[in-house]
Amino acid sequence: MVMLTTLVSASVLVFGDSHLVGPFGQALDRGLREKQAVVATYGSCGSIGKWWITGKSTNCGYFERSPANVERRSATHATPKLDDLLRRHKPDVVIVNLSTNYVNVPSDEAVRSDLRVLVEKIRATGARCFWLGPPKMRRFEAESPRLERLLREVVTPVCDIFDSRAVTSYPAQGGDGVHFGFPAGIPIARAWASAFLASLP
Repeated sequence: MVMLTTLVSASVLVFGDSHLVGPFGQALDRGLREKQAVVATYGSCGSIGKWWITGKSTNCGYFERSPANVERRSATHATPKLDDLLRRHKPDVVIVNLSTNYVNVPSDEAVRSDLRVLVEKIRATGARCFWLGPPKMRRFEAESPRLERLLREVVTPVCDIFDSRAVTSYPAQGGDGVHFGFPAGIPIARAWASAFLASLP
């Protein structure tokens, strides 16, 4: 594992679900670049781990920003394959924002198995890994403890887990109960990103 003392000039790969497509992802990507990291960010709405293995397409939003700061957005797009991203970017640091969509996977063991595949691929690179746990969400609040538990069971040996619930809230009104891309949610998403960035070297 990389001994990370600073992000300056470090190659950082960021990938995850719809939270990365929205204002949280924008703020996180911007903040990493301000730390002078060499950043590649990819967000695929609706994704879980296996999408990043098989290249399954999203139909609810895709975002990417290259190390050269070239942005691509589309409603539909194939999810990039993690093997390709690791080979292309050779990251010193990997940041993962995947957890929310596991509410749609009822079997705990299926979730564990899905997470293990990603974790082992990241482990094999020797990169330093950070994994963002689920934020507070009005719609999935009851499921959040399960998501957090499964993440900690599988991910902890390889990745540092950031407790997103400790630094987020969700308005009682507005939005869809999950995403932060509405007027009252955007400041919360940006504060979430800032709190995570503050936890990094």
